[in-house]
Amino acid sequence: MQNFRRTIVPSLIFAGLAMITEAPVARAKDSSARPTEVPATLIAHLVLPQATGSQMLLQKDNGKTYLYVQQALKQGFMIVDVTKADKPTLLRRTAESNQATAGNLEMVSPDVAIVAAPEKKPTTLTSSNHPTETVRILDMSDPRNPKTLEEFTGVTSLLPDGGHGLIYLTNNQGLWILRYHRPPSLEPAKKKPPCDSYTAIMAMPPDCQ
Repeated sequence: MQNFRRTIVPSLIFAGLAMITEAPVARAKDSSARPTEVPATLIAHLVLPQATGSQMLLQKDNGKTYLYVQQALKQGFMIVDVTKADKPTLLRRTAESNQATAGNLEMVSPDVAIVAAPEKKPTTLTSSNHPTETVRILDMSDPRNPKTLEEFTGVTSLLPDGGHGLIYLTNNQGLWILRYHRPPSLEPAKKKPPCDSYTAIMAMPPDCQ
């Protein structure tokens, strides 16, 4: 009987110690577990009334964000209010804006855009027989209603110069140059004059570098 007790008691003590030492390990594994993160989630779907083309652009105005979705065959753009990305709203558009945005749309400033559309019956051909385009300069100050500022037909080449707020284009009437307003954030920074030993000791030194 004494031998039986001597055998059982040490075995129970060893088993208890084993449970105590293993418990923290199990808890540590549980605390290190993390929920699975999803890198992308679908938040909205909007059925569009027209077949879509290959171009989209974003335009922001007064806290609103508008998405321009090109229609098939470059027949203008559908305008969607995506200010709340999870609740996109298709805006109604007038016939004028449909015509104004027909073609490839390029934003050159927050308020100015260029639309170039191939001409079905070109009035002018380049030396390499490239077809001409009709180019419109658009006023985008009201993104819901783009308006045509200037229109040129038979355009053979087009070059926007965003650094100086200029647009160059050519047609059978020659070279045309347009200037557009750029917001202050797009204006090139003026170079500061160099600092010298005299400006360092001035009470009110000028702005220099």
